[in-house]
Amino acid sequence: MQAIAVINFGSDLAAVEAPDPLPGANQVLVRNAACGLNNIDLLIKAGGVIPSETTPLPHILGVEGAGTIEAVGSEVKTFAIGDRVMWLGNIGAGGYGPLTAIDASYVVKIPTNVPFNVAASAPVAYTTARNIIFNYGAPASGDWLLVHSAAGGVGSAILQISRNAGFRTIALTSSAKLDYAKRQGADVAIDRRAPDLIDRIKRTVGVSGIALSLNSVGGDTILHDAEVLGDFGQIVSFGHLGGLPSGSAAELLMPHFGKSIGIRVSDLFTLWRSQKVRFNAILKEISADLGNGVIMPHIDSSFPVARANAAHSRLQSGAAIGKITLQHSLSA
Repeated sequence: MQAIAVINFGSDLAAVEAPDPLPGANQVLVRNAACGLNNIDLLIKAGGVIPSETTPLPHILGVEGAGTIEAVGSEVKTFAIGDRVMWLGNIGAGGYGPLTAIDASYVVKIPTNVPFNVAASAPVAYTTARNIIFNYGAPASGDWLLVHSAAGGVGSAILQISRNAGFRTIALTSSAKLDYAKRQGADVAIDRRAPDLIDRIKRTVGVSGIALSLNSVGGDTILHDAEVLGDFGQIVSFGHLGGLPSGSAAELLMPHFGKSIGIRVSDLFTLWRSQKVRFNAILKEISADLGNGVIMPHIDSSFPVARANAAHSRLQSGAAIGKITLQHSLSA
């Protein structure tokens, strides 16, 4: 098969010839119609962040996708050839290629009314959102959630899921994307660069404070989040778009000792690796919600897979709203 891959770290992606993957006994083979772009793709392409031993070159990118089942392993009983599916894999799953062999636990069927392009944009964003809201946090109806990078794929998913669950959200994003965040379900949207940001958050939430901050930015924003948490509030750090978090544990926690706050880190692939049953259940919930129209990923733009470099430039620019996808076929 021909796939788009990293040939040299830091250089443009290029087409390579690779052997067609074969499904193992507990795997299915998916012919991809579309795949989603994620920041991890940018990190792998750049090199120096993801361990090189996990990304031998040439490396076919893509950790999420959607398409049809082309073959099933001997132990797989839940899928048949021709089933429409979406999947979420680990590094090396190869969504930038036309074929992906993957453990059946990480694959779910999708309703016929869900386009492949939409399905391919959902697994990472909505699995991350559901995991960090419900598995890490324990917000109650009416609680305030603080959502960083709220106009991105995960941020948009958090806003939609929080709205559906009865939580109130403050979305932090650039001034050009505030209206978009409100349309995704944010109760309040604030320019993340506002000089009085902390005061505006405190005025909005009052004495109750923020119950859960969902932070994909890092840098000094973790320190600021701690200031606006309420009693028993939590910060979940799941990305470092602005650099590694600043401050020691003492600087983060001790000034707020009397509020009994907590800080956690979250890597989606911990759930992927260690809790297959829960992971699969979340994917099934996402598929059902897509089919029922309860959630709707916003597609910023779709590129033919041959134009993956242009898609990367769009994602890296920071101008994208929602998700970017690659299409392997016109049916995506």
